[in-house]
Amino acid sequence: MQLLTDSDIVHRTRRARYWSGRCDGREVPAYIEEPGVDARRRTETYAEIELEPDDLRWAGTKFRLRSGKALGADRKEVAVRFRPVPHLPLGHDEDVRPDVLRFGLEPESMSFDVTATGSRAETFTQLALTARMDAPELPAYGRLLLNVLRGDPALSIRGDEAEEAWRVLDPVLSAWERDLVPLEEYPAGSAGPPPRLASPELREDLLHEGIVMPPRLEAESAERLTAARPRRQPRTERPGHQAAPDDVVARRRRVIPIPRPTPCPGS
Repeated sequence: MQLLTDSDIVHRTRRARYWSGRCDGREVPAYIEEPGVDARRRTETYAEIELEPDDLRWAGTKFRLRSGKALGADRKEVAVRFRPVPHLPLGHDEDVRPDVLRFGLEPESMSFDVTATGSRAETFTQLALTARMDAPELPAYGRLLLNVLRGDPALSIRGDEAEEAWRVLDPVLSAWERDLVPLEEYPAGSAGPPPRLASPELREDLLHEGIVMPPRLEAESAERLTAARPRRQPRTERPGHQAAPDDVVARRRRVIPIPRPTPCPGS
């Protein structure tokens, strides 16, 4: 993983803590009002970091890690967001949301949010394909402890993996201690702090997807996006293109007769 500079940490990491709100049907006090919490320590309850592998094969692929307390939904998942296609079929000029493949960790599940052709060829529709696995006999930590007792390292990490993780995170923690990244706040029971990018064409935050903007702002942003997208020009209107003369067009459309094969003698 590429090491983050102080400038990277400011733009690619976030820290926050929750204030009072309602979570799981009960009132939750602010974190600093919880018993035993020292507000002067500025301890965060939400952390987010965006990393990028230092590898040509994975160039341009971002890994966003996020964890938080007192969130509205208890989600443990890995979400793979596919890059948008470079072009759309003819007749389509609307903004298409990228496909997302989600692996649920607890409970174990898998879902695929994909954009497909709708009831008509010129329309798109959103499809959600979901599969849910049977619940395991033991919870996640139970399986981990059982593997430790059996001497099975499949669910454990090696020492060099732990050292590499600290090598990447140490600069981030140091920058947070120096308050280079502001400590944001979010209400208990919400999806965390609001996303920094709040427009559909730039939306990359899968946690807040679909609830980022009010409908009025969504419509205005969609209009700006449509106006900014260049329209396909007919062939005769393209710069530097000259229309073919009528006689050339007629020759192109002329049907050339194909002679019948001559039968062999005696057939």
